[in-house]
Amino acid sequence: MHRKIHIYRRRNRFQARARFLVVLGLVCLLFMIGMIASPAATRADGTPGGNVSDPSVRAVDIAKPAVVRIITFLNGHLTVHFSATQSVTFPQGGGTGSGYGLAALGTGTFISAHGDILTADHVVRPPQDQELTTVLIKAAAPDVTAYYNQHIKPASPVTADQMVLLLSNNQIPSDATFDQPLSRAYLSTDYTGPLTATQLKDVPPQIYAPVDRIEQESAVNQSDVAIIHVNMNDTASVQLGDSSAVQQQDNLTIIGFPGNGDVSNNATNLLTSSINRIFVSSMKTTDTGSQVIQVGGNVEQGDSGGPALDSQGRVVGIVSFGAPGGTSFLQASNSARQLVQAQHLDTTPGAFQVAWSQAFNDYASNAPGHWHKSQQEFSSLATRYPTFKAIMPYQNYAGTQAQHEQAPAKQSSTNQPTTAAIPWPLISVGLAILVILVLLLIVVGMARSRRKARVVAPSAVGGTAFPVAGPFVPAHPASMQQPPAPSPQRVPIPHHQDDMSAFGAPPISGQQPYSPPPPVYGMGGPSSFSGPIPSVNSGPLRPWPCGHMNRPSARYCSICGEPNPPPLVRRLDQ
Repeated sequence: MHRKIHIYRRRNRFQARARFLVVLGLVCLLFMIGMIASPAATRADGTPGGNVSDPSVRAVDIAKPAVVRIITFLNGHLTVHFSATQSVTFPQGGGTGSGYGLAALGTGTFISAHGDILTADHVVRPPQDQELTTVLIKAAAPDVTAYYNQHIKPASPVTADQMVLLLSNNQIPSDATFDQPLSRAYLSTDYTGPLTATQLKDVPPQIYAPVDRIEQESAVNQSDVAIIHVNMNDTASVQLGDSSAVQQQDNLTIIGFPGNGDVSNNATNLLTSSINRIFVSSMKTTDTGSQVIQVGGNVEQGDSGGPALDSQGRVVGIVSFGAPGGTSFLQASNSARQLVQAQHLDTTPGAFQVAWSQAFNDYASNAPGHWHKSQQEFSSLATRYPTFKAIMPYQNYAGTQAQHEQAPAKQSSTNQPTTAAIPWPLISVGLAILVILVLLLIVVGMARSRRKARVVAPSAVGGTAFPVAGPFVPAHPASMQQPPAPSPQRVPIPHHQDDMSAFGAPPISGQQPYSPPPPVYGMGGPSSFSGPIPSVNSGPLRPWPCGHMNRPSARYCSICGEPNPPPLVRRLDQ
């Protein structure tokens, strides 16, 4: 019996290992097929543009050169009323154009190839409210303090910080006035690349352009959207999307220039954009009927006017205003669409945007020869647009990758389609794995056939077939004339089931003595039969399937009581 169980377990282990190898072979084969289908699917670390295989990442990369930083300059004047008869305007002695230079910082996006920029209205028309007045007071405070201590002569001199409080609290009354604002749009380093100029005032004139007109606008107390124009042609651009398709829990991407990101006044730092992921919290309507998108995420001052892009890189919102606690609101892009239609703007992508989009999509492609193709397209862009220095990392990386890529075959004069290079090494490995897989399937099939050849018909013990140890010897035909054995009946197994004497243990007090027949061990554990175990004592001893020596004409094993298989069941290989 022990020998039989050992063989059974050994075969189970063999079959389990065979199944494992078959599954492993299938996995490897599928992996190789994937590698053959996508030979350029893997990317090296530090790829310019990030995970360009992600469509949303790729869309943002393509949109970034179209985003500009808008700086609105205006001069402020502060008239301080020290008494009913004594008022002084600061800065003193200023003529035309003098004043305290203030700047409002924001973001905009080219939406056409002809210099049309979409932004928030308050970026180019800063509201002359208390916030702007406070900025002016802080700028004028040192001059006002010096005049106050010298001419008013208080009991104790005041500091500039104290003067800010006195003016802000209206303890010393004052009036603020501002000149006409002037705005400039600066190309970002996503177009120009890093700059050699250290100060913003030193950047070359081709990097920026003054806003020559506001084409259409909806005031800050309405939809806070404006379309402005600069004298630039064949610019990058981003298409407007349908804001009515935006839903709660959508993820959007904003590109802007947050004020907290200005860690220095270096020109490259000031003109390097930031990207933030935001999510849509709700869709709201203001008291003026303007559709706004409430969002959560990192949105700051300086992002105002910046685009909120959907997963396809289209503008679906314009950063407008925020509330305490981190809640921010976007103006819906459909408000801007109305202005575009009113102005009859042509928002068709220009030659630059078409070429840039094509080159970047080829750069992010997995098609054979895409590195050579994108490198050539980047080189053409760099030649046609010398200011577009941000293309250099992509061009250099594509050139490096092209050195390890088989060049695409040139088309013949008959315009036959180019045949992609066949990755023979990968195909060879895949075929080898396929052959190994087929061999494993054959081995498993042979093992199963051998197992079937060594399995007898269901025995009388529970009607269950079991593997046989050793060659099968058919029973004597006379045994077929014996009456069939009765169906087995399961009985409790004693604590010491290997000790057959345990079945004759004394009964528990108060119970009748229990004398079961000898146990019979089969596949299902001990079984008993009603009646004695018959045997026939004729013929030489031969090995039975159970491993014991018995006469072939016996019906049951004299050692373990296992029944002799019927004589009609024979080895399949005889």
